[in-house]
Amino acid sequence: MTLNRQIAKILAMKDESELAESFERFCIDNAASMPLPGENPQFDKAMWTAAKFSKLSKSDVSLLNKVTAKLLEKVEEPSPVVLKLKEMVGTTKQAAIDTWQDLLSAMSWQQLVPAGALRGVGTQMVSLGTIQRVVDDVTIQVNLGWHVDQDQLRLLMQAKGKEQEAIEDVEIRVTELAGNVVFSRSTNEDGTVVAPSVSVKPGDYKIQVLWSDNVIETPFFRM
Repeated sequence: MTLNRQIAKILAMKDESELAESFERFCIDNAASMPLPGENPQFDKAMWTAAKFSKLSKSDVSLLNKVTAKLLEKVEEPSPVVLKLKEMVGTTKQAAIDTWQDLLSAMSWQQLVPAGALRGVGTQMVSLGTIQRVVDDVTIQVNLGWHVDQDQLRLLMQAKGKEQEAIEDVEIRVTELAGNVVFSRSTNEDGTVVAPSVSVKPGDYKIQVLWSDNVIETPFFRM
């Protein structure tokens, strides 16, 4: 009996387990003359049909689990790109500013007022400038500053509608990389949030703006 006739006989079987077992025996008996994938459409059909009805043996399951575990060990969560605010103070200032602008652009934020670092009387502040994003006819503007010597953030936000009207109840959050919210406040009747001294500890943070069903996020920054 030719291979194709044997394959046709296997495919005609109604019992699923019998079909799978018969195809397995067929492959063992004809190991020396097995066609390559794509060479024999009838063989390919039998292979996929049998595969649907075959059960893994205990040894197969054990091997699969070991391989899967090894693969999972190699797969790591991608680390988010984090802007180091201290780089705004040192010799890498311009590179840090360029990185911040690239990150904002990738997340559809527009830089209105440039980022930079300045020293006042008794304190130094790193400013990430004023950034803006428009979503559903609502314009969000955020200004962020870090008081280097005080471990405090200065946070200003304004929310306006299409006709420049104030939008209330737009929430702004400062969230840690781990997901913990360290600051949260909503816009008032003027559509603004003014927070000149938000106490934070060293770590990685991002800003989230929330209203209705919208959640707008900024890149991570490190203090």
